[in-house]
Amino acid sequence: MVAVYEKLRDRLDQFPQGFPSSKSGVELKILKDLFTPGEAEVALSLKPYPGFEAVSAIAQRAGKEGKELGDTLYSMSKKGLIMRFRASETELYYCLMPWVIGIFEYQVNNLTKDRIHLFDQYSEEAGVQALREAPTRFGLRVIPVEKEIQGNTMIQPYERVSQIIDSHTVFAVADCICRKERAIMGDGCGRLQEACMMFGPAASYYIENGIGRAISKEESRNILLKAEEEGLVHCSSNISGGQLYICNCCSCCCLLMKNITKHGNPKVLTKSNYYAVNDVDRCNDCGICVDRCQVHAISIKDGVALIDREQCFGCGLCVTKCATGSLSLAAKSPSEASPVFNDEEEMKQALGVATGKKYPFE
Repeated sequence: MVAVYEKLRDRLDQFPQGFPSSKSGVELKILKDLFTPGEAEVALSLKPYPGFEAVSAIAQRAGKEGKELGDTLYSMSKKGLIMRFRASETELYYCLMPWVIGIFEYQVNNLTKDRIHLFDQYSEEAGVQALREAPTRFGLRVIPVEKEIQGNTMIQPYERVSQIIDSHTVFAVADCICRKERAIMGDGCGRLQEACMMFGPAASYYIENGIGRAISKEESRNILLKAEEEGLVHCSSNISGGQLYICNCCSCCCLLMKNITKHGNPKVLTKSNYYAVNDVDRCNDCGICVDRCQVHAISIKDGVALIDREQCFGCGLCVTKCATGSLSLAAKSPSEASPVFNDEEEMKQALGVATGKKYPFE
């Protein structure tokens, strides 16, 4: 029985994001907790995202009866173990998702203290080191607070949360699994929990599975404003268009940002094409910006706020609460700008090359 979970771990580890083995083997405990042996076998038959296939194609390759397999696939997708795409009322397609962003996030409504302990243990034993060893930035990009970008710059669509929202017609919101975990364990930060936003087919999946709730475009905008008010950093896929989600992250709970502040690994997140600057003549040493900065890039010295430009991720949260207007976001030069990929497939292929993994894999 252990062998099937080892095979599934190895298959998930073929994704550029990885799912590496740990010294303790805690990842196998996680897979046993989430998948039955039969479900693990079925998962091994699926192509990786975005390789959606009809039940008939999967059944033929797996040598299984179509109706029974279809029921199993649907049940697995409802449990957040695999991804489902509904083309019509009767036409469903399935594929294997990575551990992150994917299976892990889909467990947001299935959390228990025991399960959270397993997730935390795996993150510390394997996840942190895997991210540290990765030779390139992770596939997430900081999206700046749009209204704080100086007006004399050409704002790219992927740097505008309004553009991401306006490009979709279906919207959903779910609890942030990172902040929900910490709240369950009694060490949460109290910030906005219902803050993970999905769009398009991702939103449809969350709504149909009951992982998140359907919201309007206007409520999507209001959630972003609330997130900015509470000092949460907007993040999305590092692609030029077609983003399917926006995360609103804090460094006290969110795993990727904790890798920056707790483990000193800034490359897990792609910076925006902006950076904060301070007009020292207008700065009144209030210190609000220091508290607002999620990555500890601001300090007070000799009565003024000093910004560590190398540490700054260009989110703009410090600017939003600057009472004197001394802080602003400035555009980076073209040579300093962070790279962006055309789409998810190009991004994952590049990450695959950087990590020595062929993607998509068979």
